[in-house]
Amino acid sequence: MRGYFELFPSLIDKIERQKSFEKVLKLITKFSYENLGNRSKARKKTNLKKKEKNQYACGSFILLNPKKQILIAPQNYARDQKYMLLNTNIGHPGWVIKNKRKLILTNTDKHKSFVRILKTFRAGSAIYAPIISKNKFIGQIICASQARNVMEEIDLSTLCILSKLASCYWTKLKGKLEIRKLYLKKYK
Repeated sequence: MRGYFELFPSLIDKIERQKSFEKVLKLITKFSYENLGNRSKARKKTNLKKKEKNQYACGSFILLNPKKQILIAPQNYARDQKYMLLNTNIGHPGWVIKNKRKLILTNTDKHKSFVRILKTFRAGSAIYAPIISKNKFIGQIICASQARNVMEEIDLSTLCILSKLASCYWTKLKGKLEIRKLYLKKYK
């Protein structure tokens, strides 16, 4: 068992002081980026292909409408991907939206339908946790490692706890209104 649960009280204290849903997501994705994944497995050469690195990424995609979602709070995405729009029917993020369920891909090479979203690297292992508020799908948090076999059930369970926390702040901080304003400012 990895020891990042002891960091939760500090994370929650920081989250409670936020006045912005986006800032809450930034804290959650930063925590996930820094802690999730079995880091010792990532160092095994058998889990990395030639020229690949031990690196991670995390971000959240929030639904704008039935056809579009927007990247919020990215960690280790290319700078030009901040606030990027993504169709809701693309790859495994689309599967999570359609099924409103969590997902783990321990080795993306085994999934022919896997779609690369990150410009920084192609994920070898990924986890997806839906953000659901009042039975409505809001979005999802996605964490990935370039190494295969790094994301495990404990990481997915942790990400699901964090996504539930995000859903609480979606309501408390009027996230729908905030994300709508952000989208209009950026794209209209």
